[in-house]
Amino acid sequence: MTSVFLFALLLCLSSGLLTAYGEACCPPGWTQFGSRCFAFYIQTKTWIDAELFCQTAGGNLASIHSDAEHAFIKAFIQQVAGTQKTSWIGGSDAVKEGTWLWSDGSKFNYQSWGAREPNNLGVENCIEMNWGGANWNDAACNNGNSFVCSKNLCV
Repeated sequence: MTSVFLFALLLCLSSGLLTAYGEACCPPGWTQFGSRCFAFYIQTKTWIDAELFCQTAGGNLASIHSDAEHAFIKAFIQQVAGTQKTSWIGGSDAVKEGTWLWSDGSKFNYQSWGAREPNNLGVENCIEMNWGGANWNDAACNNGNSFVCSKNLCV
C-alpha cells in the first residue's frame, strides 16, 4: 500500500502536477497574478528585442485579458519604476494593419486604448501601455521602451 502511494506521488511530481506542497511558483524576479508570472524590465529595448528577451526567459511580452490584469500590471510597473513608465506589452498589428494579435498567441479579447488610438500615425504596429501615464498607444516598434514579460505558472 505504501509503495502504491509513493509511486502515485512520484508520478504527480514528475508530471509537474505538484511543486513545493502543490503550490504554484514563479521564478525569482517574477511576480504571480492569476495563472501567470510577470516581470518588468526598466531597461529600454525595441519591441522585437523585448519580445526576444522575454522568449529567452521562457515567456513573451505580456498579453492582457481583463481590467484586473491591466490594473495589476500598471500597479506593478508603478511599484518597480516609481512612475507609470511607458512600457511595451505583447500586442502588434504588424501582420495585418488593424488586426491586433498577442505575441503569445492568446486571443486579443481585451483593449484599453487611449483617446483616438490606435491611429497608426506613421507606421505604428506595436502596443505601449502607460502612454502619457494613461492607456495604450500604437507606437513605432523600433522605439525604445521598458517592457513587461509574462509566462505561465510552473504547475
